Amino acid sequence: MNKILGLDLGTNSIGWAVVNADEVTRENNTTYLKPRGIGSAGSRIIPMSADILGDFDKGNSISQTAERTRLRMVRRLRERNLQRRERMLR
Repeated sequence: MNKILGLDLGTNSIGWAVVNADEVTRENNTTYLKPRGIGSAGSRIIPMSADILGDFDKGNSISQTAERTRLRMVRRLRERNLQRRERMLR
């Protein structure tokens, strides 16, 4: 008796099943696995925060570093403005 492991990898869940199978030989001497039944199955849910899940459902792709990048750009813009003002006052 052989076993087949099936996985379903979703965005916030993982499902699995073990299927019992028999090895069958065809007339041309090729073999294949014929499923007999489900041995066991289960799933695990990976929790996501409501705001990330809401954006994901809307189709917005979210980078984990997007907020950090945005703040860095703001800091650089502010620094450039200050440097420009200093050059104008000299």
